[in-house]
Amino acid sequence: MKKIFLIAISALSLIACEQKAETPEVLNLEGKTAVIDNMLSRRSIRKYTDKQVAKEQLDTIMKCAIYAPSALNKQPWEIRVIQNQEILNEINQRFLNYAEGKEFKGSAAHYREPGFSIFHGAPTVIVMARDKSSNISYMDCGIALQNILLSSKALGLGTCPLGTLVPILNLEENSDLLELINIPEGYEVAINIALGYPAENPEAPERYSDKVKIIE
Repeated sequence: MKKIFLIAISALSLIACEQKAETPEVLNLEGKTAVIDNMLSRRSIRKYTDKQVAKEQLDTIMKCAIYAPSALNKQPWEIRVIQNQEILNEINQRFLNYAEGKEFKGSAAHYREPGFSIFHGAPTVIVMARDKSSNISYMDCGIALQNILLSSKALGLGTCPLGTLVPILNLEENSDLLELINIPEGYEVAINIALGYPAENPEAPERYSDKVKIIE
């Protein structure tokens, strides 16, 4: 089954999206507080419209991602942007296969419901893999992740980091998926991100300011 799946869509897997860019709804922010306002107003989005993210938007977001700082400028990441619905459906099915009979917290707990999507129905999913030979590549990928989240918000897009999917994609039985999206040997998935136009505007959950201490 996996072999048939690979043959059927491998020719499509790395083809760039050719759709015409539309003018995105962007944050109307100016001055010194623009970056801060962007950080404070960003939310994880778990409902998306069907509208696809344009290539020009992806180019901007990916430029922001690779401009993230990394230790010794090693840039120990490989990033794949997936808009091919067949691939996304297959990844979702692999999660459902793994999840059967298991219990999860958060939105993944609803996996038994019809039409469940581990991507929350987002039309674009970003897979970020890390260099396993680097002990600090997790941190570097985390910094690049935040650049993706904030640049997407600035372009009027929504995002949601997808941690639950990480160990499933790194299973040996799913190595064909990583091969399909051209993740090189020596790398493993570090984080995934749902990306699209938000269909909700959630309130910010409580933040715990007492976890921050200033030592004078």
